[in-house]
Amino acid sequence: MPEFLGKVLLCAGLVLAAGNASAQTKLSYGSYLPPTHVNNTVGIEPMIKRFEKESGGKLTVETFPGGSVAKATAAVDSIRDGIVTAGMVVDSYVPKQLPHSFLATELGLLGRNSVVMSGASNEFNLVACKECLADQKKSGIISMAYYSTAPYTLMCKADLRSIADFKGKKIRSAGAYSIMFKSFGMVPVNVTSDETYEAMQRGQVDCTMGADSWLKSYTLWDVAKNVLATTIGTYHGGLLWGMNADAWAKLPADQKAIVRKNMPILAADVTFGYLQESRDVHAAAGEKGVKFNPPDATWNSAYEDYLKNEIARVKEEGRKRGVPNADEIVDRYLGLMKKWEKIDAEEIKGDKQKFVDALNREVFSKVSW
Repeated sequence: MPEFLGKVLLCAGLVLAAGNASAQTKLSYGSYLPPTHVNNTVGIEPMIKRFEKESGGKLTVETFPGGSVAKATAAVDSIRDGIVTAGMVVDSYVPKQLPHSFLATELGLLGRNSVVMSGASNEFNLVACKECLADQKKSGIISMAYYSTAPYTLMCKADLRSIADFKGKKIRSAGAYSIMFKSFGMVPVNVTSDETYEAMQRGQVDCTMGADSWLKSYTLWDVAKNVLATTIGTYHGGLLWGMNADAWAKLPADQKAIVRKNMPILAADVTFGYLQESRDVHAAAGEKGVKFNPPDATWNSAYEDYLKNEIARVKEEGRKRGVPNADEIVDRYLGLMKKWEKIDAEEIKGDKQKFVDALNREVFSKVSW
């Protein structure tokens, strides 16, 4: 066994020993995202410090960012097998292991409001979707906190604004976005977000879809100088803290309480962190030579026309992938979107603490773990 991997496995094993002794517990956390990514800087790292402070130093976490241990496409396996005790999971990279969660994630093109999508995804995956909970149990993990990115757009090397401009261009994308881009005459390229910088640098892709905050977190503003100033949905299938089920079962009760308390804070910190980083990027864009270019009428009309059939397409694709009640599951998620639109408009109104309060009331007070 390689020395490094052996150390990681030992780290995971410490959780079980510590859990039995109700004493010192050292968890390990793996993510394919770089340490500079907003998920880590605003969400995971501050939460780990809270774990340590609130436990009096008894609950600590060693992190392994940048895919050094848990690759994006093997995240579930890494957590299930105890290579890490917890980690970041993106269901778009593991749709066969998390098919019901992925079905809701495929509705990303409909996302306009990050807070709404984050609230709906937490409630769906942690409480309302029994099929999702069954997928998690089968995979040996427990899902504990989701987030939504800021609205997605297209970041490109060249100034592209019309459907004609984009025809034939290679676009880094995945899932529902790839299907839409292909219908627009673009060429989807399936590489992970952490591979995007190199892909653009080498000319493997002309553009990438994603939140414009990635210009900073992945330093894409070095290679992508033109951003389409529009929104094309969100990604809301990001599991921030998926935990090994056996390790969770053996965690001391007081430490479980600390983890539970911090999960809605983590979800809110990352969701709002994305929005703040997007504002920061816009403020710094000029000095980085980045321009935000409005799309022309052909792009806007093509996008709006495409959305008219998106719900029906997602339902049909779900049935084809072997989810017999895909229609009902999609409608369930759409219902949660409407619920959280109302909560956001009447209660949250841009206030992060009010979002945490709503998550506690609507979701985390009802979880079964």
